[in-house]
Amino acid sequence: MVKTCQATGRFHFSKTVIKFMPNRISAIVSALMALSYSAMGILIIIFPESAFSERFLPNYKWSYYLGLLLLVYGIYRAWRVYKKFNDDDDGEQYEYYDGRKG
Repeated sequence: MVKTCQATGRFHFSKTVIKFMPNRISAIVSALMALSYSAMGILIIIFPESAFSERFLPNYKWSYYLGLLLLVYGIYRAWRVYKKFNDDDDGEQYEYYDGRKG
């Protein structure tokens, strides 16, 4: 919430707004990375004899292991994003500029 100080005319942001924006951007980036790891794992499992597998892995069977590892890591990252950004801070109190507790 944005408030305007009547004496100075300056804007004052509540701490919840300032705290919310970086967390939201961080959540979006973390979720995209989790989705990317999962998608790479699925693609490597679906296409085990791809050019990537032929170039970087000793055998096409290794692509199944790498794909499974990337898929599990993507799911783990998605779970961490979900837990981090859905836990409520019930005990945390905010204090506004005028001294009120939030």
